[in-house]
Amino acid sequence: MKEVQRFCEGSPTQYRSGSGALLDFPVRFRWQDGLWFDLFEQHVELIMQDIARARAEDRLILYLSCPISVRGGGHSITNVEIASYTANRLQMKWGSRLWVLNPALYQMESKAGTGLIRRHAHSLKLKLGLEKEIDVDALSREHPPTGGDYLRMWARVLIEDDAKNLGGRFDGFYFMGPNDMWHFFTRDGQTPLTEGIEQYFSQKCNMDADFKAYYEGGDLSPFEWQKKRDDFFRFYAMRASAAYSLGSHDEYNIWCALNRLRIKDAGVDSQIAGYFDGRALDLSVPSVGTVPGYALSDYPEK
Repeated sequence: MKEVQRFCEGSPTQYRSGSGALLDFPVRFRWQDGLWFDLFEQHVELIMQDIARARAEDRLILYLSCPISVRGGGHSITNVEIASYTANRLQMKWGSRLWVLNPALYQMESKAGTGLIRRHAHSLKLKLGLEKEIDVDALSREHPPTGGDYLRMWARVLIEDDAKNLGGRFDGFYFMGPNDMWHFFTRDGQTPLTEGIEQYFSQKCNMDADFKAYYEGGDLSPFEWQKKRDDFFRFYAMRASAAYSLGSHDEYNIWCALNRLRIKDAGVDSQIAGYFDGRALDLSVPSVGTVPGYALSDYPEK
């Protein structure tokens, strides 16, 4: 069995497999070699198959960029729920010809994502001829997947296509904003935002053991207990959006870089549509990026 301690650095030019030349794409990151690399490679293939099925049904493909981790005061369970709620709301708004790729359903912060990784682990065990099943829980404890691992995976999904590798699988990117959070916590305006957040928090503590354990378990001091709750409230009331997500920052830069390359290749009308908080992004946006998230700091290049 391969070890996973070794980290690699690179850009999409160094991992492109199969036919087709990948352009010199301006994103660079660090990922783990070994089992996580193999598991995420299988994950990429699964995601691309899901996109292909939606394409075969002649549907528009929209990528949903959303916070997933607990960074900033949020919680992964809540972020997964908000992403799913937003994907369903966008589906209803655009109609049956739209298919939303929700990354939260493929990452290990969600039960669905963890289940898929376990399935890949069993397949990899058979492929490598291992005697024992790959213990995903132990692997996560000893060498947890990093932002760079996920960035490498999503960069493949977002950039690669069957021609010039200019993101041709996607018709649009949607970056979640405060308005999307408002819809979730107020149930589309049925209650004020702050009351909605407080009601949600209370209900989750009563009904979700994992959520309750995160905010009430362990040997938290009264100060730590109150701070975690205050951080949750402040994050979802004022800050929760793609603007505060490291992964979304990288995905935003990927979207900008794709459109700059597409303009050079085929003109302005070849750009991939972009939306933030329910509105189309400004015309000048693709010409400038934002600070990187998990990408190495000397990227993206203009």
